[in-house]
Amino acid sequence: MKQIYDVIVVGGGPAGIMSAMACGELGASTLLIEKNGFLGGAATASVLGPISPFHYKDEQVINGLPQKFIDRMVEENGSTGHMKTLDQYGSGDSLGFYDREKYKYVAAEMLCERNVDILYHSILESVDCVDNKVTGLTVISKGGNRMHFGSHVIVDATGDGDVAVRAGENYVMGDAKTHKMSPSSAMFEMANVDTEKVFRYIQENPDDFEFLSDIVPMREFSPRFKQHYFVGQGFKKLIKEAVEAGDLEFGRDSVIVLNGIHPHSMHFNATRICGYDATDVEQRTLSELDGRKQINSVSEFMIKYVPGFEEAYVSVTNAEIGVRETRHIEGCYTLTGDDAYEGRKFEDVVSRGYFPIDLHNPDGKEGYGNGGVWQVLKDTFDIPYRSLVPKHIDGLILSGRCISGTSEAHGSYRTQGGIMGIGQAAGVAAALCAKNNVQPREQDYKEIQQTLISLGASVFRNEEKMKQEKERARKIAQEYIKEHQGNLITRPEILKMYED
Repeated sequence: MKQIYDVIVVGGGPAGIMSAMACGELGASTLLIEKNGFLGGAATASVLGPISPFHYKDEQVINGLPQKFIDRMVEENGSTGHMKTLDQYGSGDSLGFYDREKYKYVAAEMLCERNVDILYHSILESVDCVDNKVTGLTVISKGGNRMHFGSHVIVDATGDGDVAVRAGENYVMGDAKTHKMSPSSAMFEMANVDTEKVFRYIQENPDDFEFLSDIVPMREFSPRFKQHYFVGQGFKKLIKEAVEAGDLEFGRDSVIVLNGIHPHSMHFNATRICGYDATDVEQRTLSELDGRKQINSVSEFMIKYVPGFEEAYVSVTNAEIGVRETRHIEGCYTLTGDDAYEGRKFEDVVSRGYFPIDLHNPDGKEGYGNGGVWQVLKDTFDIPYRSLVPKHIDGLILSGRCISGTSEAHGSYRTQGGIMGIGQAAGVAAALCAKNNVQPREQDYKEIQQTLISLGASVFRNEEKMKQEKERARKIAQEYIKEHQGNLITRPEILKMYED
């Protein structure tokens, strides 16, 4: 390790990976610090399912380095690439299935190819901040050794805004009024599943499901992953029966299942862990214990009650709970729910939001409409550079879900595709600040935009490209529907929308 870097990125999740990759791409000396012994953050350690959409109504909104990562994953037999959901409700417009072990490998390879230094097994201990300017930090290793590094800029990609808070920046915990936070989840997978039998059960009991959709391949990918992809949330009748018999206790009132990337496996985002502060180690410990209990209860329920799971077993559990929401750091501009929903545009745009406002019920088991929200946006919205710049602290750029936004806006941009785009923008900004020897608040946003575009980012909408993407997606969906006629679970009223 060097002692001084142009940029230090703290956190090796999707946002931190893209921030460090952008810095390396632009030639900045870069150090990425990660607490685990691998990259991916929630995408790997928390056993997330498919990568959330890069798309808004078939327009690809996230591009550039994030897409290069997806392409490399496909090349390395680690992903299907983006697949289209026929019904976007509950999932978004596309889902990118991936192998988490390949994710760890490919992310590290792409960073090393760009000469990014990686330091694993290291936790942030303190931040050097004098006169509201961050100049370096100290980490503590597993062995108890302390290592100090200096830099021109630090990128906070910790998810919780740990660097910003240690530097003294203001923040809001969860919702600004209630301080309640979207619940966490303990995700897991089951193997040896008869997925076609599960599909047939869903097909024969559509009224028992809140949402369901077939998922359509959009490109060629490894034959290792060839299977019938689908998603469904429900099993209400079986859940009611199991709860009444004392065979099921978990934090929701329905179970969502979708394919794992490997045939005969299924992924579960089916637990809900409410009321804990994930930045407090004691409360987070309770969250982990709660999550394990729910995993055990849900998996045993699936084996005992759900057709297709008779011979299944739990194959993967999360190394840590998946945290949706904690701190929102105060920036020079705070994105609002109205900004997101109305599709507002900003002069200093550096990335774009597009995912529906997805707020999970913080108080109870019920889903949307009972304390939770699923609200499709009127249009894509701009994420301004000002939301990545802390209001009072120099030498620091925010990346990922801890940027300056309200809980409602965060409900949209927090998904993996969204924070990859934000991470790319944060990395470009940090590299340019180091190159130009300026503070983040002094950096010309137009230069950031031009550089992002040179990397392939879709900073601004390309009307002609969008039209082509929509036409292509519709054509592929129509062909899929025709080919699988009579063997689909998507609701008839949705399928009708694909008719000419």
